[in-house]
Amino acid sequence: MKDMIDVLKEIYGEDFSKYEDVMEYCDKRVTADEGIPAIIGLDDLTADRDVVYEGAKMESDFNITMALGAMVFESLYAKQSKEKLGNYPAIAPAMSAVAEMYFHQKENGETVQYRDVIRKHLDKKVNHE
Repeated sequence: MKDMIDVLKEIYGEDFSKYEDVMEYCDKRVTADEGIPAIIGLDDLTADRDVVYEGAKMESDFNITMALGAMVFESLYAKQSKEKLGNYPAIAPAMSAVAEMYFHQKENGETVQYRDVIRKHLDKKVNHE
């Protein structure tokens, strides 16, 4: 039986090494220094309205990219042992990896990784700027 990675390779002929590189980086992350990247979606579920939340139009394709990334990461993490995953389901580290790889999108569509954002912050902190 084919898994998600096999199907995606057939469809896109994609090299998944960039995903594996992010996973390796996440495994070595020093959370005391960098924190843990997260993607948070908020909606006021207590509001008295019939309006449905809609994300920014410029991010609609980015949402699809993140969803696809989550599937790729989950499939790659699912191949690891429960011990290596800390007994978490594969989707838990996958979502952290998605937040790392797709932290935000520039107006030109370029993806910015969390490590690039936090590195600038840490550099300022170390240099007391």
